[in-house]
Amino acid sequence: MFVYPIVQLYTFELACCLFLSIEDSDHISKLSLKFDEFLKGIIGLPLNIPGTRFHRAMKAADVIRNEIEMILKKRKVDLEEKRASPTQDLLSHMLVTSDPNGRFMTEMEIIDNILLLLFAGHDSSRSVLSLVMKYLGQLPQVYEHVLEG
Repeated sequence: MFVYPIVQLYTFELACCLFLSIEDSDHISKLSLKFDEFLKGIIGLPLNIPGTRFHRAMKAADVIRNEIEMILKKRKVDLEEKRASPTQDLLSHMLVTSDPNGRFMTEMEIIDNILLLLFAGHDSSRSVLSLVMKYLGQLPQVYEHVLEG
């Protein structure tokens, strides 16, 4: 299927933009490769032994976490120096928003939440969009109706 890889990259790009304000396509492509490695091994037998898919997934997750951490540290400085907006993206929002008790999330909590949201948002969106395109291709009368609406 030709649609699936294109939708996969698009949804990852969209998530990177909305969650982290990453818009550089080279940066996104490098992250996407690690993310794909992460996805391939995260669901399966959790044996963290070199050579297993799970081990490669954990290494990829560490690379992604490190990348998010670098972005987070830069964003903190940008927020303090008013070069970034608190409403710029999800990362900024998480950095400046406390819970009802006044507690802010730790850097590691933010990083793990972003990684989780990348996984959840990317995977489900990718599947749904691919299926919608598949069915629109199989049902030309519905496709025409969608174009009219």
